[in-house]
Amino acid sequence: MYSGKTQATLAKALFISEATYSRKENGLMKFERQEALKIGKLLGIKEDVILGYWMSDKIYDLMKDDKELVYKALKIVESNFENYNDCVEIPCYNNSYSNVSDRKQRKRKKF
Repeated sequence: MYSGKTQATLAKALFISEATYSRKENGLMKFERQEALKIGKLLGIKEDVILGYWMSDKIYDLMKDDKELVYKALKIVESNFENYNDCVEIPCYNNSYSNVSDRKQRKRKKF
């Protein structure tokens, strides 16, 4: 995909050198989460898409070292996904339900 943005432009936006940006783009170094988000914004890529690629890159790196362990970990995550809301604070976009206990109450009421 051609965006019209040069490595120099993107490197400057991230406050890193062109050489460092090139190493990151070529996979010799990793982009930080905030760097990936900023690049996505500059290139017009949706946040969830860019973060999906960023996260998949992290998982892929883990799989290089121990594929079976990563598969087991992903199965654990998948099997516990229903309990996910109980252990993680999820941002609420509806101001009237601002925390986990409020959302649990809302789920129980079912209008």
